Amino acid sequence: MIQAIMIKEDKWFFYHFGINPLAIGRAVLSNLLSGKRVSGASTISMQLARMSAPASRTYFNKGREMFRALQYEWHYTKEEILEMYLSYLPFGGNVEGVESASYIYFNRPASKLSLSQAILLAIIPNRPNSLRLDRHAESAESSRNWWIGYYGKYKSFSPELLEAAKDEPVPAGRFEIAPQTPHLCQYIRERFHDKNEVYTTLKMQPQKMVEQLLANHVKRMKPIGVSNGAVLVVDNNTKSVIAYCGSADFNDDAAQGQVNGIRGIRSPGSTLKPAVYGLCFDRGLLTPKMKVMDVPTNLHGFMPENYDRNFRGAVTVHDALTHSLNIPVYRLVQELGLDDFLDLMEVGEFRTIRSKRADLGLSAVLGGCGVTLEELTRFYTSFANKGEMFPLNYTLEQQKDERSSISLFSEGTAYLISQILSDIERPDLPKRYLETSRLPKVAWKTGTSYGRRDAWSIGFSPRYTVGVWMGNFDGTGVPELTGSTMAVPLLLEVFNSIDYNASKDWLKRPKTVERRKVCAESGHLPGRHCSQFTTDLYLPLASPLNSCKLHKEVYVKQDESLQYCPICLPDSGYKVELYPIYEPELVLWYDLNEVSIRKPPMHNPKCEGKFSGKGPSIISPSEDFEYYIEKGNEQEVLLQAASGPTVTMHYWYVNGKFYKKALPTEKVFYKPKAGKLKVSCLDDKGRRSTTAVIIKLY
Repeated sequence: MIQAIMIKEDKWFFYHFGINPLAIGRAVLSNLLSGKRVSGASTISMQLARMSAPASRTYFNKGREMFRALQYEWHYTKEEILEMYLSYLPFGGNVEGVESASYIYFNRPASKLSLSQAILLAIIPNRPNSLRLDRHAESAESSRNWWIGYYGKYKSFSPELLEAAKDEPVPAGRFEIAPQTPHLCQYIRERFHDKNEVYTTLKMQPQKMVEQLLANHVKRMKPIGVSNGAVLVVDNNTKSVIAYCGSADFNDDAAQGQVNGIRGIRSPGSTLKPAVYGLCFDRGLLTPKMKVMDVPTNLHGFMPENYDRNFRGAVTVHDALTHSLNIPVYRLVQELGLDDFLDLMEVGEFRTIRSKRADLGLSAVLGGCGVTLEELTRFYTSFANKGEMFPLNYTLEQQKDERSSISLFSEGTAYLISQILSDIERPDLPKRYLETSRLPKVAWKTGTSYGRRDAWSIGFSPRYTVGVWMGNFDGTGVPELTGSTMAVPLLLEVFNSIDYNASKDWLKRPKTVERRKVCAESGHLPGRHCSQFTTDLYLPLASPLNSCKLHKEVYVKQDESLQYCPICLPDSGYKVELYPIYEPELVLWYDLNEVSIRKPPMHNPKCEGKFSGKGPSIISPSEDFEYYIEKGNEQEVLLQAASGPTVTMHYWYVNGKFYKKALPTEKVFYKPKAGKLKVSCLDDKGRRSTTAVIIKLY
């Protein structure tokens, strides 16, 4: 096609300096002899000047075109001038540029044109309206055949090619051009409306693959009521968006396909949990193998549950995060302070969280807030970039600029989170992907919003960060909609496509992360009584250095039927034994769930000593609630408290009067009257706790 255009318009394009003096002389002579304009002398550079600033045909304007052509030659290479020329050529109606015309008239790129099609595109610009293929195909065919004869006369192409071109039918119509990345185009138009030309960072090969994967995945999910999804892919090295799919099908009106799922505000489910653990690592509160409690918890009237409504007792931080347990993360935020968590969210540029902060409570940790897929994906890039979050680049101009980053986590903490989230022994990993040998190593976190309206999976490797959302844009919940079943399979398919057969190399462990031996039962540094050990990653300048104090020496009778303290310790007939001393709430949970743990025997009943420290932790009744009793109905209030393993008996008092003696695991009930109810619990070591509640009738 380029050859056909150059032979027709400017044979000496690569040899002249923008003006062809021989052609000008020949044209002037021909026009003078005939008394009218019968020949032109415009070079491709001059034609480009005329297309850039159209003007009437006068000698003055011709001189201006010559001067502009010289400027083009001074400032651009021949290849650049030719590229601009081909991009400006008119082909009738609103069709401009060779590549556009190739798709509209022949449904193929310019590099795949036949000789007949190339000649047609070479001649249409001379008469763009009267040679339009969709309106004047016969005239275009006649003109094409004349030029085929011209090219044959000057042996521009082989006779066989020219003969085949003459036999090729001329199409009489236009092809529809499918919109490319419509959601990204809308976003770019809104954000960069002041620019005439914008070159995006999008890469069409991964974009097309992701579009197809998303469309296929949503098609499989539609029978169960999931109608849409969105995917965002970021190159971690350039911090640039390389694939942007706001919905499965922009033209699917029934599924609200024109809604942009990447920018829509949705509930994030559990996807913010890594931020809580990251804060704890940086604050020196935890390491991955340390134990946290997963037991029923009352946080000032808020009683969260795990997704499966089960509790696991004491679990490692690693397991709490990979199994996405709710109770541990709530307890940690309570310890950190909700403001610290929300501060991090603001620094991470979650705009809706910032604007609605005053209305947010602890539930924000588990999705009681609004985020976008773009915000979440950008936030997770920090784990692959040493804890630094960079602005996402959408244009090549942005990519060239060195834009400053935001430090969300230390490099060591980012590595610890990455190690935990890349564990393949996870409940949310589809089993079939364990056999996908070419899948690169990936770290990811899932999330499912309340009511199962949103399914998330945000993952990253050293090369890419991928965000996936699945759901319905109208907010309809689906019982089967979860992050692990809906979003993770698509996430792994995307990684397997854009990073297929990639190196299994993972993020390099920074110097700020080291290994150490810890007690396997607590995760703390080994104490003098620890006997089981494991290794753990830690941050030398931040992680806690406490030694394990889980196991304690207890004086007991030789047959271990009684426990002694220094006050009642006999002169003989005793020995020293080691017992694990767990938190009272954990002991109660173990007892109620019939989990066998080794506990010291009851304290010597004849002991006259007094003990300091906290009394039993009263779980019910709670000051965080108001209690309503139906009139005429003899309802009862539960009395329950948690104590350590050395406590063997509770003594309950109601309004200052002794009520009942009970085992620590025993549930005690009391029939109250309207008014103030003061409840005290005394353990067998004389330590007391008291709470007061209001009883109302209805």
